[in-house]
Amino acid sequence: MKRTAHRWLACSAGAAATAVLIAGGATGTAFAAETDRAAGAVVAYDPPVNSTANFAVVATTHPDTVGCNGYKVTGKGTASGKPTTGGTWTQDEVVCTATIPGKYDIKGTGTITESDGDKLTISYALTAPLTSDTLVYPTGTFKITGGTGNYAFATGSGKMNARVNLLDHDHVTSTILGDILFTG
Repeated sequence: MKRTAHRWLACSAGAAATAVLIAGGATGTAFAAETDRAAGAVVAYDPPVNSTANFAVVATTHPDTVGCNGYKVTGKGTASGKPTTGGTWTQDEVVCTATIPGKYDIKGTGTITESDGDKLTISYALTAPLTSDTLVYPTGTFKITGGTGNYAFATGSGKMNARVNLLDHDHVTSTILGDILFTG
């Protein structure tokens, strides 16, 4: 019995020592990694989707003057950034003023078409305060809904913002910033 108890204690001590070494090793590694950073260094997020579109829009009155009380907006221009190599930007959206009190409610789709014909397609939902200002800055989210060519099986999402001058429909800018996943 004494011999069995001695073996058990020896095994337990060995297991405890191994656990201490493993935990101590992990702690030392984490600490070493933290001290290797420069003081005050900021780790920048370089998202795989970072694209800017510059385009002109045409707005027409939306037929639902009660439920929407807004506009149908189409746009066309250029896009640059990543993951696409740039190309053309097209969009189709509905801007309502009656769906969210005191705000523009913007829902749309956008497509970036590369020079080789590959397309990345997104849907988006943005809002902006209704003001008397001529500059409007809609913000919200986008979702990658697929595309063609290299983007046929793409998914992802992120943040979207825009700059719209209500008196200058020829110089609208939008930016998407987020993540993409290729599932195919």
